[in-house]
Amino acid sequence: MTVGARTRLKTGVVIGAEPMDRKYQGEPTAVNIGTDNIIFEYATVHRATGPDNATSIGDRNFIMSYVHIAHNCRIGSDCVLTSGVLLGGYVEIEDGANIGGRTGVHQFCRIGKLAMVGAHSYVNQDIPPFALAAGNPCRILDINRTGLERAGFSPEKITIIRDAFRLIFRSGLLPDTALARIEVELLSGPAEAEIRHLLEFCRNSKRGILLKSSPEQEGQ
Repeated sequence: MTVGARTRLKTGVVIGAEPMDRKYQGEPTAVNIGTDNIIFEYATVHRATGPDNATSIGDRNFIMSYVHIAHNCRIGSDCVLTSGVLLGGYVEIEDGANIGGRTGVHQFCRIGKLAMVGAHSYVNQDIPPFALAAGNPCRILDINRTGLERAGFSPEKITIIRDAFRLIFRSGLLPDTALARIEVELLSGPAEAEIRHLLEFCRNSKRGILLKSSPEQEGQ
C-alpha cells in the first residue's frame, strides 16, 4: 500500500482491506493513493484482486464519509465522491468527475472526465465525459455546463461539446454514425482534444453508453 504526501485520512477510514471478491485467493495485490487527497470518516478502499494488480486513486480527490471503493477501481485526480457513494469492482472514474451522494455504480462501469452524476442515482452503463446525468436508472440529461465553466472551458468549446451531445443523443442516428459525423464536423477546432477524448471513450465502451432522458423527464 502506498499513500502519497499530504493525503489526509479521517476517523475510521479503512485502506487496503481484503477484496470482497470470490475469485481472490490471497495473491499479493495493492492500493496506491496519490498526493493531497482528503478521505473522510469511515470510507473504505479495498485492495485489488488478481496477482500484482492495484486499486488506484490519483491526486487531490475529495472523498466524503462512508464512500466504498471496491477492488480494482481506478480513480483519477480532482474528483469528488459525495457521502455514501458505492463503487463496484473495476469501476473507472476519470479526472474531475463529481458523483452525488448515495449513488451506486455497477462494476466495470466508467464515468468520464468532468462528468456530474446527481445524488441517489444508479449507474449501470458508461457515462461519457462532460455529461450531466441522474436518475434510477441513470440517464444523460445534458452536458455538465457548470462543471465545464468552472474548469475554465471557453464558451466556444462548450458549444462544440453541446453540438456533439446533440448528435449522439438527439439526432436519431445510430451511435456509430453519430460518432462518425462528430469526427468529420467537430473534431478540428478549439475543442479537438475534448472531442477526440469523447470519441475514444464512446468507441471503447464495453457496457454501452447511457441513454438520454426524454424532454419530459428533463423537466421533472
